[in-house]
Amino acid sequence: DPAGSGAAEILADLLGMEKMGEHRWVLGGIMLAGFEPDVLYLEVIEDSFEPGEIIVLSRHSSESRIKCFTVHHTGNPGPRASAGGRPRELGVADPPRARQILVALDRVASENGMVERGFEVSLEATHHGPTSLKSPLVFAEIGSGPEEWRDPRTRRVLAEAVAESISHPSPDCIPVAGFGGGHYARKHTALSLSGEYCYGHIYAKYVFREPLPKEIIAMAFKRSMPPAKAAVIEKKGVRGGDRRRIEELAEEMELDVMYI
Repeated sequence: DPAGSGAAEILADLLGMEKMGEHRWVLGGIMLAGFEPDVLYLEVIEDSFEPGEIIVLSRHSSESRIKCFTVHHTGNPGPRASAGGRPRELGVADPPRARQILVALDRVASENGMVERGFEVSLEATHHGPTSLKSPLVFAEIGSGPEEWRDPRTRRVLAEAVAESISHPSPDCIPVAGFGGGHYARKHTALSLSGEYCYGHIYAKYVFREPLPKEIIAMAFKRSMPPAKAAVIEKKGVRGGDRRRIEELAEEMELDVMYI
């Protein structure tokens, strides 16, 4: 992965990590490692390690070629798994770490003139694999094509943001699950950047094109460390019937409901 491997080299240097072999560095309890399988299929990580949490440095691809830095969790809420993982399964979200990286990316990208160059910093909806790891994990990505993946400036922004996030303890935040809106979760991103809310799983409006079983909605709250304390619903981005089902489930689970 040109984006991930390029950012990894810079990250290792920023943290002063000790090289332990090809594509592997160590610093205290932190290991930075590259793997042969594509990042979508990283279930192999737990064959060799028992990580407390995982941050994946990765490329982001899109047909629209939006220039961006994105943060998201993994999973396939629907009945298909076209990009790794299993259908109807979510990875374990890491809301505090995700917000920490998002906030750092927003600041570092701005300081390095990336906003002026047309780059966006955004949370993405939950998508792709891996989905069956036991460890909480979050993806931090450069998008959306080879030009951005190989640009030394974008790699440095990603590396600096991740270095900042793992060099400081995660601040307190309120973990939430998001529902509605587009794949680039702009309203959810704005809420996370402006307040005390940190996002785990986000189900974009396209997830609700097919009936979503109640247990899959509940999974968005539960497959998170820490578990979500509230549902944040983009009111215009979720149909009325689906919205009521989310509200009813949140009430059953004694969770708050917020609207944006």
